[in-house]
Amino acid sequence: MVSDRDRHELYVVLLDRLGQGPADTMMQMLPPAGWADVARASDLEAVRVELRGEIAGLRTEFRGGMAGLRTELRGRMAEFRGELAELRGETGGVRAELRGEIGGVRGEVAELRGELGGVRGEVAGLRGEFKAEVAWLRNQLFAANVATAAAVAGLVLAAAKLA
Repeated sequence: MVSDRDRHELYVVLLDRLGQGPADTMMQMLPPAGWADVARASDLEAVRVELRGEIAGLRTEFRGGMAGLRTELRGRMAEFRGELAELRGETGGVRAELRGEIGGVRGEVAELRGELGGVRGEVAGLRGEFKAEVAWLRNQLFAANVATAAAVAGLVLAAAKLA
């Protein structure tokens, strides 16, 4: 790893051979903390794999929650069907009341469907965020690679001038 002293010695030599402007430019093109801080494709791949794992976990959790809601909904529907069978034997007024309750159940089902649509929207938003994050990481990697290439080119030119 390059120490601050090594960087300073390089700067002094560049200053002596190239002058202050080119020496400053060359030092600015070098990574400030070493090559270990530059993102590699494998680093981005690891982040991508981790994010996919998290998304898979969220998807599993979501599906489990939906299965629970379906079970609960089926249980409620079974209860309402039993009540409906009892109420069929009662008077017309009671039937009208029962129809109102069934309408309420349909409203709850519609509400659950609306909530499901909201959850689907959230999942789509997470997918969009994931894609945006991957795009940002790609841009960062590209910028780091361009800076690295420029630094290497500068070092080659400096070495050629020193030779």
